[in-house]
Amino acid sequence: MRKNDYLDVSSSYTYGLDFSKIKLNSTGTKKAESSRKFSKRYVCIDLEMTESRIGQGKVAGIFSEVIQFGAVMLDEDFNMISKFSSYVKPSLSSVTPLIEELTGITNEKLEGADDFITVMDKFSYWRGEGDITTFCWSRADFNQLWKELEAKGKHRNDLFSVLRNFVDLQKLFGELLSSKVAVSLESAMKLLQMDFQGQVHSALSDSFNTARILHKIFCTDSLDFELEYLNGNERKKSEDKKMLENYNCSFASFMSPELLRQFGFSAGDENLDAEIPEDETEPELEENTEIDNIIEETLLNGIENAEEISKLCTKYKISVSNWRKLADEVHSTDEMLVG
Repeated sequence: MRKNDYLDVSSSYTYGLDFSKIKLNSTGTKKAESSRKFSKRYVCIDLEMTESRIGQGKVAGIFSEVIQFGAVMLDEDFNMISKFSSYVKPSLSSVTPLIEELTGITNEKLEGADDFITVMDKFSYWRGEGDITTFCWSRADFNQLWKELEAKGKHRNDLFSVLRNFVDLQKLFGELLSSKVAVSLESAMKLLQMDFQGQVHSALSDSFNTARILHKIFCTDSLDFELEYLNGNERKKSEDKKMLENYNCSFASFMSPELLRQFGFSAGDENLDAEIPEDETEPELEENTEIDNIIEETLLNGIENAEEISKLCTKYKISVSNWRKLADEVHSTDEMLVG
């Protein structure tokens, strides 16, 4: 192990978990139960990345590379039991000034660090086997792992299996607030009246704070939501959709769906008969000037950042009533315990 790596596996296998009796979930959507215990363990990850050099990213099929990998593991009660952190040495890029300023990671810090596949091996070992659900804040991290594995370790099916049962917690958080704009991790903490702990844009700190939000959401029994697992095959669906759009811009757009099928066109053809939905009207938001009166009616009476909350609701197109409902529900839920 290198001096800049942190790999804690001591607590991963000391909680009486019998992995032989745990069955992996298949991908799909599952309804949340009041107990919130979908699986035996939970992992929250975060990645810091830098851009690949012009021209080389296209050759490898990737346009950015992981330079830091952080993760924390939670038990079945959503309390932290272990953590993982490692720098990653990129093979196609170096840390740009912008990324250095954002993350504090320099090229010097990456000297002697392990490459991407080695770090993935370490992460896989630390993660272990069994019934595990993994969360990330934004599916960008999931996409990055998938693309970089395809480019650097396509033969490593064992590492691709680590990407099973991934959930975009950012999307779930947005759904709870009925927001159509992706909420940043730092803003989500403020909306939940939580202080960010650690350094922003540090992979381990970001994964730790993601876990804190996960704990709040899953340990609040009154919340009702569904888990939607990410799937790398969705990228293929996106490519099929683009192919369909190209057909619609060509001579094929003048052909009937039945005739297209006779010529063997099947990619996304189930959408050819579908009607184009009418544009949905954006719901009107409440006047955020009413926030002072609303706060007085909630458990959050007397908070000092009312003006900041108002600006965040406006920025992310969140109605104040939706924010109030979520903030009230998680308010009495205890913070995550760190073992």
